[in-house]
Amino acid sequence: MRRFMNILLAFTIAVCFSVAALAAEHPGEHPGTPAKTEHKEHPGTIHEAEHPGEGAEHPGEKAMLSAEDIIRGIKEHINSVTKANAGYFLISDPSEGKDLRLKLIKVHEDKVSFIKKEDAYFACTDFVTADGKTKYDLDFWMKEKAGKLNVYQTKIHKKDGNPRFTYKDDEMVPVESESNEHKEHPGQMAPEEHT
Repeated sequence: MRRFMNILLAFTIAVCFSVAALAAEHPGEHPGTPAKTEHKEHPGTIHEAEHPGEGAEHPGEKAMLSAEDIIRGIKEHINSVTKANAGYFLISDPSEGKDLRLKLIKVHEDKVSFIKKEDAYFACTDFVTADGKTKYDLDFWMKEKAGKLNVYQTKIHKKDGNPRFTYKDDEMVPVESESNEHKEHPGQMAPEEHT
């Protein structure tokens, strides 16, 4: 009986760790602390910070924007750029040395965050080329100025699901690749700067 209980306990622990591992979809894939989301039971209210260091703890501290604010800000930016460019989001791909004309597929609403050490907000998006053949994951960094989020950096994170970099402690780390592209141009991750 004791052996059965030990096996049952070991199985339970294994299941718990497996569930926790699956819950962290892609650790290190995106920087920052997840943004606060609107309370589902009480629309219009925001979840309070559960841990020290999240949100404004003391009077006079800057409060973190909600996930909804970040999503609205990135969508406004993308809409503005596409409207000015005949319905396409234009970005230069430094790894391949070409300019891209992209259409927005979606903003990953579950992958917006606040990067405390940069006092910046982050959003992850999916785009597709004008011909619909190639999919790009673009990452955006934004700072709040005069009540508006302004994009100051855009990077191509993935092409057709293949990452060009990942994150460790909110810092970009190149992904090691066996392709000649990365051997010939190691570490090429020049940001698309916005003014």
